[in-house]
Amino acid sequence: MKAFLLRGLCVAVLGGTAAQAQQTEEAWPGARESDTTETVRFDTREDRADTGIYALVGGGAEGYVGQLAPAVNPGLSYGATLGYRPMPFLGFEVGYSGGLTDVDAGDGGISDGPDIVRNGGKALIVGNLTDTKLQPYVLTGVGIDTFNVRDDTRGRLLGFEDDTSSFVPAGIGLRYQLGNLITADARVNYDFLLGQDFAPTTLDPGGGDGRYQATLSLGGTY
Repeated sequence: MKAFLLRGLCVAVLGGTAAQAQQTEEAWPGARESDTTETVRFDTREDRADTGIYALVGGGAEGYVGQLAPAVNPGLSYGATLGYRPMPFLGFEVGYSGGLTDVDAGDGGISDGPDIVRNGGKALIVGNLTDTKLQPYVLTGVGIDTFNVRDDTRGRLLGFEDDTSSFVPAGIGLRYQLGNLITADARVNYDFLLGQDFAPTTLDPGGGDGRYQATLSLGGTY
């Protein structure tokens, strides 16, 4: 009899414990779950080019091709650019471009220092070929130049004079972002001259006449 009562008591205790555990699991569904697996997301933002406003300042070299090549020696080029990228693959730029060149007069030029001072402005559309920090790109647009001949007297004798004309630039470049702000830019472009009245009238503009530039610039993206 005692053994029977003891067995019944054990069954009752075990049954109550099981019921209590079931109630606890229903109240806290995740109480008995095993360790959860966390999803780790890798942020690759540091490998992507920033959009927004950027500014560049730099310099390099420029020269002329076609009929202008033997008349004007290669010289110094410099400029500043303000651009905006609304999206990684597209940008817009406005910029200042200047140049210092010498007339090839056979005896060192027509004045002390640079013979022709060029100042110009341009508006460009930039097509970026990737959306990474290292960005090759192509560009085109429209621009306008003013040419100032430093020695008017001798310059006019040789056929050079002050003038204003327009041009169409086309080029390629490579841009790299160093960190979040610093930007390095290298580009080469060819300017199709739509007029060259600063040069002697015997040098009529043709399809092969133009100006090339190679520049290195530093700036930032903000």
